[in-house]
Amino acid sequence: MEFTVRESARRKTLSLGVERDGQLLLLVPAGTSEAQLTAFVTSRLDWLYGKLAEKTALHRPSPQREYVSGEGFLFEGRSYRLHLVQAHSPTRPDALLTLNGQHFELPESQAAQGRELFVRWYTEQLTEWAGHQVQRLALRLRVQPKQVEVTDLGYRWGAASRTGTVSLHWRVALLPRRIAEYVLLHELVHLEFHHHKPEFWERLEVLLPDYAERKRWLARHGADHDL
Repeated sequence: MEFTVRESARRKTLSLGVERDGQLLLLVPAGTSEAQLTAFVTSRLDWLYGKLAEKTALHRPSPQREYVSGEGFLFEGRSYRLHLVQAHSPTRPDALLTLNGQHFELPESQAAQGRELFVRWYTEQLTEWAGHQVQRLALRLRVQPKQVEVTDLGYRWGAASRTGTVSLHWRVALLPRRIAEYVLLHELVHLEFHHHKPEFWERLEVLLPDYAERKRWLARHGADHDL
């Protein structure tokens, strides 16, 4: 394995991280010996292999959906078959895409816009759900979000700004609700702690005692939840 080593005269401890592109980064105090580096990396090998496995799972190609009858689409962790129909839903004539019982319905004439319509539908559903969750959690949160938005965040599931905005990727709508709850709470706690130091995880554990198990599930299976 190859590492990029960055020395800092102000740094007192060694830190190992995996960058977004998979690069291994060592942050070390100035003057750290090669023997110290080797010993530190060796002590962190189990953690390192785990993080590399998570990165591989996160960035592996997701199955491409076809907007044809019989194709399965996820929502809240369940798969629903797509039915292409001749006309709009009689109960929701204004909606191009609907979830009707155990299947999605999409007019055949709109199949070419299938991905766009699914993203819009997921965005609407997740926006409503997240709003209800924030209201439910209001008394337990030390810092309230000023806004919760659903958008395309690329490789990230969520984000929290210092101005109080929590952002969720529309793909969160595809996840089982217990995993979506972890993503939301993770970002809500970031409104209080803008880092991943121990106090961040301690606060998250108070709100979600089994957060670590949900975090592992997301790392292993999250890449499968896409269009």
